[in-house]
Amino acid sequence: TTATPAFVSAFQIPVRQHQHQNQHQHQSPAVVKRATSIYMSSSTEDDTKTPSSSSSSSSSSQSSSSIEINPLVQNVKPSATVQIFSKVKQMEADGISVTSLCVGEPDFPPPQAVLDAAVQAIQNKDTKYTAVTGTYDLRRSISQDLEKRKGVYYDPLDEIIVGNGAKQCVYQGILATAGEGDYVIVPSPYWPSYPEMVTLAKAKSIILPTKEENGYLIDADELRECIEANVKENRGVNKIKCMIFCNPSNPTGGVHSKAQLEDIAAVLEDYPDIAVLADEIYERLVYEDDDGDDGDGH
Repeated sequence: TTATPAFVSAFQIPVRQHQHQNQHQHQSPAVVKRATSIYMSSSTEDDTKTPSSSSSSSSSSQSSSSIEINPLVQNVKPSATVQIFSKVKQMEADGISVTSLCVGEPDFPPPQAVLDAAVQAIQNKDTKYTAVTGTYDLRRSISQDLEKRKGVYYDPLDEIIVGNGAKQCVYQGILATAGEGDYVIVPSPYWPSYPEMVTLAKAKSIILPTKEENGYLIDADELRECIEANVKENRGVNKIKCMIFCNPSNPTGGVHSKAQLEDIAAVLEDYPDIAVLADEIYERLVYEDDDGDDGDGH
């Protein structure tokens, strides 16, 4: 059989155990049917041509067709970025030269020191589970880096968590702060995944438009109007639990000045129940003229 091993171990073995424990009793049709249906759905067409396929395949296909996808998943839109990137990879596999601007990754490899450290970790057999929050050495290094570069201190023991990427961290941040009946402010233009993450948390997105003449940056007055409108709509109750703040902005590249940040903070100080999820994935990619700029970039 070519059935996926994971499905076999997850669904067929429990059925066998059930049969063993109840060898003198009638089997539960529901349990066996579900296991068969999932096993068959992970097999090839040729695998279904067994002596019993005439009697079981119809019931299996009926059972498979009755399995419905969670409405939450159905309501999530596919990532356009991922779709385009998949297309790029397919074109490259077909021998086509492609210049891709769709995903946020540099066109050069990681520093050699990083590559060497990864190889050394494998050679040292440092491949076991870590603490869910990340290794303490890494969390301590992050804490030291933030204090050195930004002048802020976070305790590596209980104030820093290491994730498997920005998407996981942002989603878990939304999930921890907003739920059904709540709202999350998403400034526009935005990374396409933001509203979909809000949907998965059963909350609703409030899209806060920004203007070209303002460099697509958040206007503090418009932010206040947005919050006040929500409070009025909900009869004096603020149901906004979170505001996603991407600075520098993805996708515009706009950077809020210190004065603009202070104006935004002044608004949010009046609404202490609104958490700010700061996505600073591009914080180190900021380009500005040097004081000694002579006009040609030097």
